[in-house]
Amino acid sequence: MRNARHWTTQHRLTRTWLFAALLMLPGVLWAMEFKIYYQPDLKLKMVIGKGKIQSGDAEGFLAAASLADRDSEGLVPLVLDSPGGNVEAAFRVVDAMDQVRVYTIVPDDARCASACASILFASGERRSVMGTGQLGFHSCYRRAGSTYAEDSLCNEIIAANAMQRGVSHAGINRFVKQYGAAEMAWVGRNIACTLLHGLCRPGLLETQPATKAALTRSFNCSELISAQAQLVCGDSQLASIDKTMAEVFNQKLKVSTNKGRLRAEQRAWLRNSRNACGDKACLLKSYQLRVAELKRRD
Repeated sequence: MRNARHWTTQHRLTRTWLFAALLMLPGVLWAMEFKIYYQPDLKLKMVIGKGKIQSGDAEGFLAAASLADRDSEGLVPLVLDSPGGNVEAAFRVVDAMDQVRVYTIVPDDARCASACASILFASGERRSVMGTGQLGFHSCYRRAGSTYAEDSLCNEIIAANAMQRGVSHAGINRFVKQYGAAEMAWVGRNIACTLLHGLCRPGLLETQPATKAALTRSFNCSELISAQAQLVCGDSQLASIDKTMAEVFNQKLKVSTNKGRLRAEQRAWLRNSRNACGDKACLLKSYQLRVAELKRRD
């Protein structure tokens, strides 16, 4: 593989040859979606990128990024959960990422594999694998009928891009050489951020335990359906009182002589009080009143 000094305009033009080259797991069908998630503890609107990378994703990313906020370093947080996809489409997303300046994050329960790991994740100005997040690596390949053939040129271009962004040559080669097209090496934070030198570049948001925790749970919270559930999940104070309320409710349920009625009252509270809220202040008051009400029950 060539040294990063050889990343030239010719390399960028050569990428167009790779439009048919895929870095993905066979059988994955969903498309990549970019959406905005507001993280209340961080007071940041983040971009969540989920699904298979395909043509047109650069435009989708730019549209979402235009609605997002920037962290203290001026970067748009981009949470990734993707099995990979089309290599050329991934590089087009990277071109868009370079325009915007992003902080790529793979948090709890998110997985970023193939083109997602070796191209998108590796191209963030700041890069973090957090909690149970995982990166998946294997050799670049193209379809050859019903089989997959290793693509050395594709690997070379991906390596040049990663090395230009500070990833070590040894780190890049570690999995490209050891794992072929049909294999996947899944690595967590401990390996990705220590053995693969230069791959992780933590941002300032990770320096404080509270903001690091908020980033770590960002993907799980963004997956919740209702805005109220997202707020409770993402806000440490609301999450704490939600836990207290659940504990008090379960204690009362154990000794209740009319468990059906208590459950019905709880569902009514969720429907008519909690889920009628649109902000933290309303939710906090709703929880406080419900906890006090439950504690007063005989």
